Amino acid sequence: MPELPEVEIISNFLLDRIKNKRISNIIVNNWNLRVPITKNIDGILKGKVISNIKRRGKYITWHTDNDIVVIIHLGMSGKLIYAGAQNKHDHVIFLFSDNTSITFNDPRRFGLVIVLNKEQEINFFNDFGIEPLTDEFNGDYLQKLLKNRKVNIKSALMDNKLIVGVGNIYASESLFRAHISPLRSAKDLTYRECEKLATEIKNTLRDAITAGGSTLKDYAQPSGSVGHFQNSFYVYGRVQKPCKICNNIITLIRQNGRSTYFCSACQN
Repeated sequence: MPELPEVEIISNFLLDRIKNKRISNIIVNNWNLRVPITKNIDGILKGKVISNIKRRGKYITWHTDNDIVVIIHLGMSGKLIYAGAQNKHDHVIFLFSDNTSITFNDPRRFGLVIVLNKEQEINFFNDFGIEPLTDEFNGDYLQKLLKNRKVNIKSALMDNKLIVGVGNIYASESLFRAHISPLRSAKDLTYRECEKLATEIKNTLRDAITAGGSTLKDYAQPSGSVGHFQNSFYVYGRVQKPCKICNNIITLIRQNGRSTYFCSACQN
């Protein structure tokens, strides 16, 4: 599943390519994603101009000139393809007046394409936590978030109501960089540990964005380019391989049904 860095990259790509473009037509080949595509999406959006594109957590939002918002989530395997040839699993095709297009392709159909008004958008994101790349997210803020959380720190980092967008890959990598075991109880982290962890979450996410994201299976930018941050992983996906820092063997465990990779020597 694309996480914050990948969605940030896609949002920035689309901002450069389709901002100020007018939607001329929308073709829906399959209405039945995990949430049905908004009825009459073509009628609602035809003729509207894309005024802005933003990211909220792992969601991409297209804002139009009349406060209508397209909300897109890529699910497990979704892609947005810029001006590409038609393929199997192309569920929604957005056509623009300059003859370019954006296609939502999703083999597993866990993605989301819905249209909301401004008030509905506010309600949709009402329970979302803080964005980790903002100035407000720091050690003090993180310690306040965690002080009553009895869950393990890895699960807390992936709780969308606390912090949005970090995801499984970047939670594992950030904890390694901060030298904190994913087994630790969230409430037991010291202020200094929270300060270090907040810093390393930001560093990890920014490094991933700079590297074009992480391409493990499905992720690619709308242009088709892949990411390279997977080449810099310290722990994720490296079970039974030596730690790049201490040569201890990387451990794999399951936490809340998700894979967690860590070095028991470097992280405590």
